[in-house]
Amino acid sequence: MSELSPEIQELVDKCDPDTKLAVTAWAISMIDDFGRDPGSFRHLIYTLMGFGPEAYVPIYSAGGMNITNELDYSRQEHLAKILRDEKITNTKLKAYAGLCDEPDCYDSVCCGTPTPDGYRNTCYEHKPDKGP
Repeated sequence: MSELSPEIQELVDKCDPDTKLAVTAWAISMIDDFGRDPGSFRHLIYTLMGFGPEAYVPIYSAGGMNITNELDYSRQEHLAKILRDEKITNTKLKAYAGLCDEPDCYDSVCCGTPTPDGYRNTCYEHKPDKGP
């Protein structure tokens, strides 16, 4: 589990709710930018976030390296392309790639619908009970 140093936790505890919200929103924005154009852990903290070497250990200890090692939004897109190109109908892989659960459809999911047979994740064309 990731750990914050007692000194950092003390600073966080002193922040008013608006400051915590602003800093959290800023950090998530930087992490989201990283997911769109991934690189190294150092790229995130030095280039995107603008910190110096003093930030390495505290952000690493908080789980930053775990995020940078795993976060790459293009993985899902690459998997979806393979599934489409190869016409792979494995429902678990299609779900992981965010593709419609209809067997021969490879459109992106945009609808989640509870049905008597279970929850469906479909494109608009295959949405259960979408009407005329």
